[in-house]
Amino acid sequence: MSVLEAVLQTLKTLRFDNSTAPSNASDAEYENLETSEKLRVFHTLPTLASSLGPVDTREKLIPTISEVVSNAIDAGDDEILMVIAQKLGSFGDLVGGAEHISLIVPILANIIYSIEEVVVAEAACNSLIALLPKLPNDVVDSTFTPIIRHIIEEDLYCASRKVVTKLIIACYPMVSARNQVDFKYRLFHLADSEDEVPLVRAAAVQQLVPLAKLFGPDLKSELSLLLASLVSDNQRVVRAACLPPLVELGRMVTDAAEFDSTIRPCIDKLAGDPSSPKDILVTILLPRLREHLSMEREERVRSELVRCAVGLLPSIRREDCLPLVQHILAFLNDTSSQSKQYVFEHFSELVALMPANEIQLTLLPSLLRLWQDKNWRVRLGVVQSVPCLYDKLPENCLQETVLPANLAWLRDPAWCVRECACRSLARLLVACPGACKKAFSGVGSKATTNSGSGSITSNPNSASSNVTNPTSGTNASNTSTGNLPSSTNAQVLDQANTSGLSTTSNTSAVNPVNALTTQAAAGGLKALAVDTNYHLRQIYINVVQAVWGPGILDEPPYSALGDDPSAGILFPASRNIYAYLSSKTSKNLTNSDNVNVTTVPKGCQAPPQIPNVYLTGCVAQLLRFLSEDVVPNVRICATQALHVISGSLDKKTIQNDVIPVLKKVIDYDFDQDVRFFAQQSLNFSSSSNYVVLVGVFVVVVVVVVLCCTPRLFHMM
Repeated sequence: MSVLEAVLQTLKTLRFDNSTAPSNASDAEYENLETSEKLRVFHTLPTLASSLGPVDTREKLIPTISEVVSNAIDAGDDEILMVIAQKLGSFGDLVGGAEHISLIVPILANIIYSIEEVVVAEAACNSLIALLPKLPNDVVDSTFTPIIRHIIEEDLYCASRKVVTKLIIACYPMVSARNQVDFKYRLFHLADSEDEVPLVRAAAVQQLVPLAKLFGPDLKSELSLLLASLVSDNQRVVRAACLPPLVELGRMVTDAAEFDSTIRPCIDKLAGDPSSPKDILVTILLPRLREHLSMEREERVRSELVRCAVGLLPSIRREDCLPLVQHILAFLNDTSSQSKQYVFEHFSELVALMPANEIQLTLLPSLLRLWQDKNWRVRLGVVQSVPCLYDKLPENCLQETVLPANLAWLRDPAWCVRECACRSLARLLVACPGACKKAFSGVGSKATTNSGSGSITSNPNSASSNVTNPTSGTNASNTSTGNLPSSTNAQVLDQANTSGLSTTSNTSAVNPVNALTTQAAAGGLKALAVDTNYHLRQIYINVVQAVWGPGILDEPPYSALGDDPSAGILFPASRNIYAYLSSKTSKNLTNSDNVNVTTVPKGCQAPPQIPNVYLTGCVAQLLRFLSEDVVPNVRICATQALHVISGSLDKKTIQNDVIPVLKKVIDYDFDQDVRFFAQQSLNFSSSSNYVVLVGVFVVVVVVVVLCCTPRLFHMM
């Protein structure tokens, strides 16, 4: 069975009830987990259709989707239906073009007919509208007109009648003249009928604007009579919807007298409407929003409330929005991991409105308490969000509080958290260059490491060991003792267990936050360089690469649900760095100190300015990794890091230190991948030096010619 067939089989066997919930989990928790997994499946529908091809999509996938939609409608699973409705709008070409789009229309129409939730019906309607340009007019007339009439005449749900007003306008230019007249009459009737639901009437009134643009001045008289009646309607939502059509009608009126007799009375009546409070946002919306945030227990509803609240913040005065911001940030102390993750999605907007003193006294301690949360996405949110605070915190806070925590983040069980911590530390050194000594050398009298000799003694087989935790990329059993004397085995194992790289879900019970932070701060980065766990040695290399590379990669947007398709893949900014390096050999520039002049690649932040004494020590450590480390992954990382930081190295270091080690690795290393990357780095370094040598040669020739020219003149 192929992967695609397996996915199709999975779609067919999805259940839309809670009967299979395990007895040891609450119904609510299981339902949230199951729904999340289903959503991930349906988000991949366009990719699946593209892989299947038009024929298999029509014959296999579309029937399966139709069956799933029917089951979801019976179960009332609105979230699944909304995702399917959103994705089907892109299926026009995937099913084979206009000739086969008719296979998709009934599925979307069925969703509109059967669902009372407005957002689901709107998603299905928007997908139908997206398919319209791919269809000929006669097909639109014969297919969509019956759908519109059925919804208006027979459908009992106000959601479907609300969205059909938008569908009428989209289909209007593509149907026959007779149906155009019918559509106009039906839209007017929906707007003016007192028996209709106010929500539907307001939606019909809003669609009068695009209808007026389609008709032009021919609709002026009918529109003015309708609006004159609607501005006196007893429903406030209908009266509020009249303003945009009035503006459009005003553009049609060219005579001043006609404007004063038809448009101005309507505008004056709306301006004096007594039912609208002067400040509805502050007096009504914000209190209700705070109330709902406090009382709502459904995680997805609460996340949507957070999103709406953040969207309102720019339109509110700072003194009015501060209580709401504090209320949202209070979710960082919530027991639900999902609530914390939704706060991290909007963290930068929220922090911009916080006073600086509250950031240091309340927000920063809350964040630092969360870095040992059992959910790795929460820990990632902490590490990714704290750099937003660097420019708002004093230097002593950065050095004494944030730096030790950042050094501890480098030992997190999850690889993505450790990798993000590398960039966070680089940004910290940009904001606080004075923290360099503590970051590299540690703040304690002696580091808690396996040895101070600097020799790496890891098991070669640890690089290829199977990793059971997909999010961590590490395994505590990777700590090797095979190459150590037997007398030191117990000591090494004990140090490995306290290195902070435990793969348990929550280590705070075993290793308190303060103990881990103190241990990491005492060792600094040099402790990572000699750690027995090769993953931590790789993290050391990543830090060096972030600090002295062409730029610090910009963080991808944080996603509470992890729906970012680029998650786990090379960042776009990473590709920019390597594209920058690959094109650099042809245009190398040097300054007066014979050091490469670099620019910051797109998608990166400028790296910190750190004294060269630290760079010298780190380069020496990278060369030791490259020539002595027994784990091929570490040697490969060291080779790539030397490539990336080459712009920070002077030509003498490259020529005398780097190139000889690379040549030695190419000649003697037993691992083919290591030799490959070493050859790439050597080619880059050699070409860079070639450019410099050519430049020096040209300068020497010019000087010789200038010196010899007077003598030649004299001889002639």
